Amino acid sequence: MTYAERSVDGFLSGVASAQVAPSAGAVTAVTGAMAASLCEMVCLHTSESERTERLADAQAAIRDRRDLLLALADEDGAAVDEVQTAFEERRYDGHEQAALRTATEIPLRIAEAAQVVAHRAVVVAEDGTANAQADAVVGAMLARAAVTSAASIVRANLDLLDDESFERNVRARTEAAETTADEAVAAVRQ
Repeated sequence: MTYAERSVDGFLSGVASAQVAPSAGAVTAVTGAMAASLCEMVCLHTSESERTERLADAQAAIRDRRDLLLALADEDGAAVDEVQTAFEERRYDGHEQAALRTATEIPLRIAEAAQVVAHRAVVVAEDGTANAQADAVVGAMLARAAVTSAASIVRANLDLLDDESFERNVRARTEAAETTADEAVAAVRQ
């Protein structure tokens, strides 16, 4: 059963358990998906006569990111389990580095998907129905929280990796996602 198929209580009970996963990455991905859902709701509550083409484009992009974020929640759970297995087996043959690399790439993808939600939330706040503008703002803020949270996971994992080239690339992409999300929140709060 995927995390998306679980009840909210079932998912949260899984997080608050002795299991290794779901953990921070999955929670972050679900947070990003919730942000996307809020922005989608604003799009859907905007009357057809008021819908702009860029709002429709934003809605489609946000919907795609919501689906991606939910899939990434499951990928993160599997990656966390793989890291746990690598360290429990004390396999220092490169297996733990490969597992850590995957467990770093997934939160990076979460950050990048959530920053798209935050960025598109600006259009939703500008073009969506004024009655639900607060929902678009909260969506942007939750998306930024997902970006910031995923970035902290990425940085923690990078400290355990040995590949400097990978680290430089990931740090640059992470910082770009954070910058975009911060700019989006600033824009929607005005």
